[in-house]
Amino acid sequence: MRPFNQTAGMVTASALLLLGGCVTPGDGGGSGGGVKESEAPSSTSQNGLTSINGLTSINGLSSINGLTSINGLTSINGLTSINGLTSINGLISVEGQTTMSYIIRCALPVGHTITMKDLAGKAIPFTGQLGMAPEWETGSCNVDCQEKVSACVLAHVNTSGQHIALMLDGTDAALGWGRNTAYPYQEGSFFGNIFTTTLVNQKMPAFFCNGTDFDSGVVPGRLGATQSGAPYINPQGPTGLCVTSCSQGGGANNNDGYTVCRIPGGPQYTHIVTVYRDFDPASQYKICNRMSGLCLTSTNSTVGGQIIQTNYNSASAQKWKISQSAAGKYKVVNAQTGLSLDTAGSRTADTTSIVQATYANTGTQQWKFAPIGDGTSFFKVQPAATQSMSFGYSSAGNNYIQLQTYNYNDGQKWSVLIAN
Repeated sequence: MRPFNQTAGMVTASALLLLGGCVTPGDGGGSGGGVKESEAPSSTSQNGLTSINGLTSINGLSSINGLTSINGLTSINGLTSINGLTSINGLISVEGQTTMSYIIRCALPVGHTITMKDLAGKAIPFTGQLGMAPEWETGSCNVDCQEKVSACVLAHVNTSGQHIALMLDGTDAALGWGRNTAYPYQEGSFFGNIFTTTLVNQKMPAFFCNGTDFDSGVVPGRLGATQSGAPYINPQGPTGLCVTSCSQGGGANNNDGYTVCRIPGGPQYTHIVTVYRDFDPASQYKICNRMSGLCLTSTNSTVGGQIIQTNYNSASAQKWKISQSAAGKYKVVNAQTGLSLDTAGSRTADTTSIVQATYANTGTQQWKFAPIGDGTSFFKVQPAATQSMSFGYSSAGNNYIQLQTYNYNDGQKWSVLIAN
């Protein structure tokens, strides 16, 4: 093969991926502070890869606003064996540039760059970072290559366009296996082939399945949150779990990610990217009781002010920021007051009131979210392993929240959702 800057990586299938993006090609991506789109992989196979997602599904790769249908990389012919990825052919729109930036970042390793031109003929560099299909640089991209890149691109889709920190792992050596306490929740897995016109159940073969914690640590634009226009589907239905259709095989105990995922009545895929996440510290959440349907609300702006439950009305006093203060421990801060959930007098006995206090990293300001498996969690205050937040003895509005020994009562279960 000739050098990559002269000859293209070539695929004979079509790119019908309906994606757009929010990252400028050639930059580091991310959301400020010099954060890059994805960091270098860990040095051992026991560690995953930290990445920033932000590819939106708002604008598609169409002949109107995506990769052009005139030259090179098109929404009709895809990565063709005639033009493909070259520095000569392929005039691409802004939306096409964004999607192409993710394709190249997934496929090629750090330090490898290709150059294409925008609709005005300006040279646009696209840099590699993850290196999941390095063979594409100077050769063709076969089905295995296509499925690796597809899984990676799909794993980066965020329908809100917001940048959220994620960890990825999988069978590919560029990712490796591993768990990280900074990303405790298994969101889900992604697989398919976005470069083919061969449909599965009359749909583009772009798939996901829900991880064991898809409804925990929910973040904007991702699985478990309200998604609109996502390019992938769950072949088992919206709440189908990976553990029922995929084979686990990653990590020391073979329970990190998945090695094979099967489509009911269809093919199976062996190139799977599994995503892990945590609460997004920049997002605001509402915390609502399963039994009463009422949500945690700050009563006033004073230190020691009690927390009550009320009907949700999008008030700032009902919105909370959640961030990890230590492995498995979280501080929960009211968006209006800036004060943290605490217990009155730092006590841990039953019926102790839940209050707000200046954050000082004390034991009773450390909370653990214990997922129950039905979309709710119980909140354990760290010094007292058996105590959870409860609405007490009444489900009425304006009732004070207190500690109570956890006894599997629905009044002690809380949904943590993105605040609207």
